[in-house]
Amino acid sequence: MAFKLVNGEQVRLVLCAIDTATVIPVGDFAGITTGLAVDAVDTTAAIAWCPKGSATGETVCELTVGTDFVLEGTADAAFAVTQKGTEVDLTAAQLIDVGSSSTGVLKVDISENAGTATSVSNVRVRVNKPLF
Repeated sequence: MAFKLVNGEQVRLVLCAIDTATVIPVGDFAGITTGLAVDAVDTTAAIAWCPKGSATGETVCELTVGTDFVLEGTADAAFAVTQKGTEVDLTAAQLIDVGSSSTGVLKVDISENAGTATSVSNVRVRVNKPLF
């Protein structure tokens, strides 16, 4: 599921090499494997947001640097207020895994707009373990 930017004064991006056969959907998170950007999965230890994605045949993609921005995405289960500020994971389907913290690559926003109780939509997070 694609993530969208909801708060960030300046999102810094860096060009990263990507295999020409790799596809990263617009708004997905990416990781690095053997020095190349790949679509992130549930076991990815560090991530970056890929706002423009990458299509087959491309040799570079833009990935975020740092954590000074907030993204909004879909959770794998209903959001609860008690999840604010917690470290959570990313599922293989690019959902916010609100019930797990084995990798802790994301951190749930602490603001009043972090999410709506009992809803899976519009949950806000920051990257907790950035690639760079």
